Amino acid sequence: MKAAVWRIGLALLLTLSLGAIQAAEARAAGPWTTERSHKAVVIGGSISKYYAGNFGQFLHFGCKDLEVINRGEVGAGASKLLANLRSQVLDSGAVLSAMADGKGWILLQGGLNSVGAPESTLWSLTRLIQRAHAAGLKVLALTVTPWGSDDDPRFDAWNGLRLHRATELVAEGLLGKLVPSRALGRRAAQRQVAKDEWLAEELPDVAVDLWRSVLRAGPKAPLRPAEPLRQTFATSPWRKALDQRDQWVEAARAVPRQFMDAKYRDFDHVHPNTAGHKLMAALACQQAPPQWQCDCDAIRRARWKGKVLAGPQI
Repeated sequence: MKAAVWRIGLALLLTLSLGAIQAAEARAAGPWTTERSHKAVVIGGSISKYYAGNFGQFLHFGCKDLEVINRGEVGAGASKLLANLRSQVLDSGAVLSAMADGKGWILLQGGLNSVGAPESTLWSLTRLIQRAHAAGLKVLALTVTPWGSDDDPRFDAWNGLRLHRATELVAEGLLGKLVPSRALGRRAAQRQVAKDEWLAEELPDVAVDLWRSVLRAGPKAPLRPAEPLRQTFATSPWRKALDQRDQWVEAARAVPRQFMDAKYRDFDHVHPNTAGHKLMAALACQQAPPQWQCDCDAIRRARWKGKVLAGPQI
């Protein structure tokens, strides 16, 4: 009898031990690797996936109680980002299980791949935010970044202003600076909300404006010549506003000032380099929740050597 009890006890002990080992292996196989209590998933396009020190990596380095994993996808437009929220986060038990009790965050930075359709882009981004909130997650959203180049034919003449106006619409809509009917166009009617106001769940908990930031070239960039723009105004998208021609000409002249500063560019005028990403993280850090325990100075001093490392004290 005693032997039988002993064998049952041993079997139970082995079962419990095996269960503990399997549980530990399951945790090890998951995406989370630290004991930091706040967890964040980056959802974005190719900018978010930058290979040599992206803003998510700098935030992970500089914020003591924030673990960041990256689920960005090269070439993803806003509708794909919305789909990725579901497939990479909401439908992933391994990801979502550690994001409970209000400590789960989405770091959203994208929309440039679909910026030519700004209203559709904003519809997908605001639906993404709404669904994240419905799942109990919070959202820190970084707007689209400055972009453009005089060497890119897409920015010739009036096309540059048209593209930058579309980009500005996406940025200001995400920041909540535009009413839904302006930001979403016809899609605003699908919200079935009586007033032309944003619902709290449609907007990010924290919104970081990268579009109008020091990433831009700014006033040091020369203005474009005025006369060619005046001569072609009749072919511009604003040709019906003849009484405002001078205003639109000046806006088109200033397009290069909205390009990304050359010192923050990587292999093209769209993708920020390591310094650009560090600046993006530093700007996000300034608005980060105190619970993340971020050290913004540490982020600004940090350097990339295959991973983010502490920089020299200044």
